[in-house]
Amino acid sequence: MSFGNKVQSAFKVSLPSLIVSLVIGFFGGTFLGKYLDRIRRDYPGLLVILPGMMGLRGNVFSSMASRFSTMLYLGELKPSVKDRKVLENVVIAMLLSLIPVTLLWAIGVIRGVRYHAIEILFIVIGSTILVSLILGYFTAGITILAFRRDVDPDSLAAPLVASMGDLLTIPTLVGFILLLERNSMEFWALNGFSVLMLFFLLTFSRVGLSKFKEYKQLFTTITALAMLSLVSGFTLERFSGLIASSVILGFAYPSILSSFGNYGSIIAAKTSTKLNLGEIRGYLSREPFEEIFALLLTTPLIGLLINLFSLAIAYLLLREEPRFAFELALTYPFMALFIMLYAYSISYVLFQHNIDPDSVAIPLIANNSDIFGTIYVVLIAKMMVGA
Repeated sequence: MSFGNKVQSAFKVSLPSLIVSLVIGFFGGTFLGKYLDRIRRDYPGLLVILPGMMGLRGNVFSSMASRFSTMLYLGELKPSVKDRKVLENVVIAMLLSLIPVTLLWAIGVIRGVRYHAIEILFIVIGSTILVSLILGYFTAGITILAFRRDVDPDSLAAPLVASMGDLLTIPTLVGFILLLERNSMEFWALNGFSVLMLFFLLTFSRVGLSKFKEYKQLFTTITALAMLSLVSGFTLERFSGLIASSVILGFAYPSILSSFGNYGSIIAAKTSTKLNLGEIRGYLSREPFEEIFALLLTTPLIGLLINLFSLAIAYLLLREEPRFAFELALTYPFMALFIMLYAYSISYVLFQHNIDPDSVAIPLIANNSDIFGTIYVVLIAKMMVGA
């Protein structure tokens, strides 16, 4: 493929998906920006956990989509959400999500973030159970629907599942907070119902310890990545006041992280395919750098849209007129370039060590992009506020 065709593909194929992801990210960003001051004042422990929760949902349920796809092609799963194996996988996904976020909460408490710690624990547990149930059956439905219509589920399900995870995570957390503050009895009743539902589903699905052990490798990977996300979490918690002072970055935060993750994942996926096809002869091969430069041409537009969406939402919700973040617009392409070069390098090194980049690189890059993105947002906030 010529460089011109790569540029055309970047604008016709990658850019629309990046913009859709951006819009979805701003749905969560609207809630975070509006309630950031309240969360950092009354529930600071949630900020420690938030990046890990967002990453976990993408990793757990994207993996589940891939597993459903394989089972459908092998005839091990009927193309129906009523198949018992769907419920088994949804319950396992709940457990895979609950254990790491509980560990994140515990580490936050040990590190001294203890204000409203018990309430935060149940906000996290209740929202994780409910979102996992919704997201699990959404994942199964999308995968099965694609399979029924002769569309490859692998090319459709994972991006939609990751976007739905972003769509649900922050609004659900905020919803639990508002319920706690409005009527604590209803909050505790909902949490009690959620826990009872989990035990009922565990019993009904007959998922035992032996079944859970089959997912030991995935559990180890996502737990390690969740622990790594504490870098993002503690950074976000420490500098949340600075981010809130910039006004627009509170709204933009989820979209900035998801966009960096998307750029990295696109390059990782393309690199993996080309490496397996033998199209990359060495690290400095021309082909991958042309792909990176073609995608780089889309980054000024994404940076501009992040600014404009943030300004519009801040004005509509807060009735403030924050200034355009020139610091973000000017530096965004360079940060995206760094993420893409990092993604290519990680994928190349893993392949050279006989590790499949599809299985390891994309979750690792998505996680690392959250860390780099959080640090980047803090630096932009410092430039904007002058702290």
